[in-house]
Amino acid sequence: MIYDKVENMGLYFNKLTGFEKVEEEYNKFCQSPIKEGRIDIDGDNMWCNVASYEVSGEGPLKYEAHREYADVQIMFDGEENFGWANIKECDITEDFKEGSDIAFMTCENGQLFALRKGYFAVFFPEDAHAPCRKSENSDTAHKLVFKVKL
Repeated sequence: MIYDKVENMGLYFNKLTGFEKVEEEYNKFCQSPIKEGRIDIDGDNMWCNVASYEVSGEGPLKYEAHREYADVQIMFDGEENFGWANIKECDITEDFKEGSDIAFMTCENGQLFALRKGYFAVFFPEDAHAPCRKSENSDTAHKLVFKVKL
C-alpha cells in the first residue's frame, strides 16, 4: 500500500509501469470535476470511477481485494476511514469469480486510517482494504478510484 498527499503522486507513479497517466488524469479532473461517473482512459488497462456518497460507520468492516488491477483512490473532497490488512491475514468470505476482479473477506487484525481530502492510497493485490467508513471529520466522500491493470 502507498499512502501520501496528491502533490507527491509523481514520486511513485513515474516509477510504476502503467501508473504514469494517473496524475495527468487527476489534474484534468481538478480543472473540470464531475460528481459521479466513469472516465475512460485506456480501455481495459486504466479507467476511473468518480463517486460521491455518504459514508457509513455501522457494521463490521467488509474488506475487498483485487488481483488484476491496483486501486488508486484519491479523495477529492470529504473524508472516509479505511481498514487495511495484508490479504494473508484475512478470511475470505467470497472468493474471486470468473470474470470478476474482486474478493471479499473479514480480518481481525486490520488497521484503520483516514483518507482525507488531498490524499491518495494505492492498493495492490496483497492489500485487503475496507473503504467507505465514516470518519470523525466528515459524513461524505467525493473520490476518484483509478483501476490500473497490473
